[in-house]
Amino acid sequence: MIHVRLQPEPERFDALVRQPGRRALAANVEHLPPYWRECLDDLRRSYRSICAYLSVIVPPGTGAGSVDHLAPKSKRRELAYEWSNYRFVCSLMNARKRDFEDVLDPMEIPDEWFVLEMSFLQVLPAEGLHGEARERVQATIERLKLNDKECIAARELYYTPYLEGRLTLELLQEWSPFVAREVVRQGLARRE
Repeated sequence: MIHVRLQPEPERFDALVRQPGRRALAANVEHLPPYWRECLDDLRRSYRSICAYLSVIVPPGTGAGSVDHLAPKSKRRELAYEWSNYRFVCSLMNARKRDFEDVLDPMEIPDEWFVLEMSFLQVLPAEGLHGEARERVQATIERLKLNDKECIAARELYYTPYLEGRLTLELLQEWSPFVAREVVRQGLARRE
């Protein structure tokens, strides 16, 4: 996981999502209408199709992109229709995070809290991280299962072609920014 910057709210967001959402909240409906789906394409474009938690590209046309509510809508209804509460994520990460609140926010973490062990592509807490910060990083890794075979395969899908010279560092940065950052940080970048 790497630090993600909050992107500007799209012009049409208020009309398509916030205003209808506020009307639903005011009507105190039991089941919130999923107006957030109206901004999925904007969310994808704003965050370059990169999953905020897995930090790999979620290709358009797969149906795998989704809107995660950082503060769960089941617990913070008032934030259900707010751009700043949305994270672009793959469906797998959204399903794993669900309504849990122990996952670190990629928009609030320092960039160096999560690192990769490059031999097995395992996500780890940074070496110098201690105390509560280390515990929260580890809890996020465990909650999202960032070291299961699917997540490792997602990182390997880009790292292996990079190692074999079939993928440039520039494309690695575009499609798998966490792996690319670790390649550079660990001095493993090829001269191109």
